[in-house]
Amino acid sequence: MASGFSNFPVDLPGLAKRDVFVTKAGDGGEVYVLVHGIGVSSRYFLPLARELALKNTVYVVEMPGFGRTDEPHRPLAMADFARVLWAALDAAGLDQAVLVGHSMGSQVVTEMALQRPAATRRLVLLGPTVDDARRTVRAQAGRLLLDTLREPAGVNRVVLSDYLRCGPRWYVKTLRKMMEHRLEERIGLVEAPVLIAAGTADPIAPRPWLERLAALAREAEVRQVDGAAHVLMYRDPEAVAGMLRTVAP
Repeated sequence: MASGFSNFPVDLPGLAKRDVFVTKAGDGGEVYVLVHGIGVSSRYFLPLARELALKNTVYVVEMPGFGRTDEPHRPLAMADFARVLWAALDAAGLDQAVLVGHSMGSQVVTEMALQRPAATRRLVLLGPTVDDARRTVRAQAGRLLLDTLREPAGVNRVVLSDYLRCGPRWYVKTLRKMMEHRLEERIGLVEAPVLIAAGTADPIAPRPWLERLAALAREAEVRQVDGAAHVLMYRDPEAVAGMLRTVAP
């Protein structure tokens, strides 16, 4: 792990042996929690974490069944992931933060915000899923393939190796839960201000979907990063970090 990061596993009763990894970087300033998407690990968040940690405190989590964590004994819904992450962050000593989720992580952090409104300073959804105009596995697979063609080679290497480590069994179990969750029905219940962002070349989270979510939220704004595809925070961490800092509560 890079210098300046501390990394520790958090074991939680009733799931697997190693349920969550929490990596901390930086000290002082705003506190950010970064939550990854389906199939991947926390690795693709590290460029953004390094950038944010220059002036802030950052917690990067690795959810059950992904990266270095063990597969749980049962499928987890988005609200289940949220409860597990809050338990891990409690163990890490965190009480309030800006919650940042990418892709499926956007669905998870939305549930986190609903479970603990007072602990959520702001909600940030990067490339949020699942676009209700394309809510089929086939449509999502096609958009994912298109996105792969638009991502830098470095992003694809990280994502593909993480998919292989995750394995098809846990991926499919989680995919079912991800597709069942309705972000558009949940975002309007969030009390915290919401930032909804994506790359201009993101086929998974296109502008109309971002605008629809913003219209349903109580308080939200939409921003985009020029030229970036779905994994915008890996390709342009400076732009995403700057965007987060300018909308800090």
